[in-house]
Amino acid sequence: MNIFSILLLFTSFFIVVLAIYSFKFRRTPSGKYFFLLLSSIALFSFCYAFEIDASRIYYKLFWLKAGYMGLATVAPLFLLFVLSFTGKEKYITNWLIGVLVVLPIFTLVANYTNDMHHLYYTNIWVKDAGMFSVLVLIRGPLYWPLIVYTTIFNLVSVFLLINIIIKKRGSFRTQSILMLLSTLPPWFINALYLLRESPNGVDFSAFGFTFTAIFMSFALFNYHLLGFIPIALENVFSSMHDGVLLLDSKNRIVNFNNAAGGMFKALNKDVIGENVDKLLNEHEGLLVRIEEKNNDVLNFCLDDDGSVLYIQAKVLPITDKRDIVIGQAVMFYDITEETISREKLRVSNETKDKLFSIVAHDLRGPMGNMMNLLTLINEQYESMDVSEIQEMIKILDSQTQNTYRLIENLLYWSRSQLGQIVRTLENVKVKTLISDVVEILLPLFQSKNISVELHIDERIEILADIEMSRIVFRNILSNAVKYCNIGGLVTVSARVNGNNIEIVIEDNGIGMNESTLASLFTWTKDRSVPGTNREQGSRLGLILCKEFVEKQSGSIYAESEYGKWSRFTVSLPSASRGQIS
Repeated sequence: MNIFSILLLFTSFFIVVLAIYSFKFRRTPSGKYFFLLLSSIALFSFCYAFEIDASRIYYKLFWLKAGYMGLATVAPLFLLFVLSFTGKEKYITNWLIGVLVVLPIFTLVANYTNDMHHLYYTNIWVKDAGMFSVLVLIRGPLYWPLIVYTTIFNLVSVFLLINIIIKKRGSFRTQSILMLLSTLPPWFINALYLLRESPNGVDFSAFGFTFTAIFMSFALFNYHLLGFIPIALENVFSSMHDGVLLLDSKNRIVNFNNAAGGMFKALNKDVIGENVDKLLNEHEGLLVRIEEKNNDVLNFCLDDDGSVLYIQAKVLPITDKRDIVIGQAVMFYDITEETISREKLRVSNETKDKLFSIVAHDLRGPMGNMMNLLTLINEQYESMDVSEIQEMIKILDSQTQNTYRLIENLLYWSRSQLGQIVRTLENVKVKTLISDVVEILLPLFQSKNISVELHIDERIEILADIEMSRIVFRNILSNAVKYCNIGGLVTVSARVNGNNIEIVIEDNGIGMNESTLASLFTWTKDRSVPGTNREQGSRLGLILCKEFVEKQSGSIYAESEYGKWSRFTVSLPSASRGQIS
């Protein structure tokens, strides 16, 4: 047996081994066609080995006809495989299969009955090629349908592969490139043979098909395609709502879907083949789970240019039919909406608890005091002189006003938390607004003999919601009265600061220490400091002030010197920007 025959027998045996290995994937979309394709190539290579080894024309013709069962079916099977591989299985219809069956059968019948009509080969003889002899075949008209349908099927297959190379990414593109390259050797060799340019007239197509089988097997098995993720599933993979990142056994990025690409801005085609460390270097906990193949759920946060996503990740092993781990799928679930809703619920529950605390303490206490005073007056009215009754009525009046303001703040605050307050902006004259609030609070100022001075230009206007603004300044001025000594002074001024108007309320009362100042606009467990007449508060008023000021695109801050003064500055958008210097 000559060296070429031995080489062909060896390669055909190798292809048979590949075919047997691929047989276990016969239930996958591409597996059955790949198995049949390898079988056809192996049959052709095996028979051609014996054809060139035989010396008598009778035996050469026998092996030629036997090998044609493989040669005539290679192109149709390759087309079926590529259609399945590229997700075009819907085109594999009964009509197409019928065409793909009829054409090879026609070729085989024409070849096997050539002795009767001599239309497939018009003449055949044996030619010495050195170490072996070859058949010289003079082609007849029935030979060319084989060339035509083989060329058409191969062109369609090449077009589908090029389409994948252009549109897909990652391992799919690499596999398609390798399979496209695998078609070139037999095409080139067959062209030389048809043009009578093949050395000594030897048909080296069998060797070309050997390269085809090896290249395709490497493309498929190196990436575990038949047992891992066929391209036929690419559309489903890409349209998944949850993010998926596919890793190979060495934790290199194999592929990802659109959802994962939307979560990680650095996830693009350039990272395909890179280690996953490059993508997740800021998420050490997830990297540890990937390294340890730990499928425990992990929650983390992605912050990209101020856009925050809350992600839940889980690592899932990918195994073949032998339960050997060939990679991992990292699943990413967007739980942003759920997390935000849970946070809102937490805040709502905290708000409810604070509300109940205020109602239980700050309302129950004053109401209890008023009830006790009224009971005392009712029971001892006849024994009390006028001055005592007047003093108690004065206390009741103060308690009633404080309680009323607290209830009013509670109502506004609860409506704000429920989103029931709608902002309506309009041009508001600052002096008119503050004068109205002072007039409402005038009895409160008079009760402690506190003077109020307004230093506000009548032309100054703000763009504000008038009701929200009244609540803001009513609370700030009430606080000023609360912490002013009898005979104190409260001043209100306004100044232009760029596109904003700053309204400053200052009193010469008892001031605040640093601790009180730092927590002024937030909920704390500490109770508010009693006023100079032991007035009680809940801090709700100032919290409401901050919320309503910010709803109007403004800001509020406080300054103080303990024992001397306090100053609140409210900044709101100007209605007449730049008109007042």
